[in-house]
Amino acid sequence: MIKLGGPVFSADDDPKMLAKAHKAKGYTAAYVPPVSVGDKPRLKEIREAFKAEDIILAEVGYWGNITDTDDDERKKNINELTDALFIAEEVGAVCAIDIFGSYIHGHGTSAFTKKNFSNDAFDDAVDIARLLIDTVKPKTAFFAYEIFQFNIVDSPETIEKLIKAVDRKQFGAHLDLANLINCPRAYYSSGEIMRDCIKRFGNKIVAAHIKDVKMKEPALSVSFEEVIPGEGNLDIKTFISEIHKLPRDIPFMMEHLSSKEEYDKSAAHIRKCAFEEGIIL
Repeated sequence: MIKLGGPVFSADDDPKMLAKAHKAKGYTAAYVPPVSVGDKPRLKEIREAFKAEDIILAEVGYWGNITDTDDDERKKNINELTDALFIAEEVGAVCAIDIFGSYIHGHGTSAFTKKNFSNDAFDDAVDIARLLIDTVKPKTAFFAYEIFQFNIVDSPETIEKLIKAVDRKQFGAHLDLANLINCPRAYYSSGEIMRDCIKRFGNKIVAAHIKDVKMKEPALSVSFEEVIPGEGNLDIKTFISEIHKLPRDIPFMMEHLSSKEEYDKSAAHIRKCAFEEGIIL
């Protein structure tokens, strides 16, 4: 079952007030509020506050470059990602998530290299996932890589292969259909791509991001931009209907919009698409 969520733009960081703010929006899922790994009282408050409002905590996002070419920076980032998975477990969140990164020194979404698509990159993705899970030993939280067009986690085939290679119960698949759109052929067949994901690893999907994508035209080379759901070409109805069939609750999280009004518009369109598929969000 889909659990829709997104930011609430609250100035109050009290967990109880944040949970109530999500409830007021009609959300049934939420991003984990900021919290440090050592803040035991706040970890407990977050867990209890959102549980009391029957809101599922979706993810602890960490966006450090875990393939940084500087050894010290790479170790620091992996340690902080380990903390993110520990936080997810402590607050009862579905997963901790990070992009795999890029073999550069610096942020993993700012520059890219050929090595990002190599066999070594795949092996590193497997080893890091195993290290995180074996270190934290989560019982309920999953670790997942976010799909990203500029590294090894970029296709249904690779995600399926990673799941088999990591071979850990708490390694999950995080599905961002918009991020799988990386060529015109994919742009016009997102529904088929969604069904392929379900076929390949539907039982391992634990969370999702919902956004839309639009191909820039006219253009001499291929370029995509994220847009408010309903303003692009993504097959949102198929995305919703296929996710809704899964046996577990799936956080369906809006992201990357610039204002409360844009999130309200996005939520309205997603709910309309769901309603037309016979699904109430």
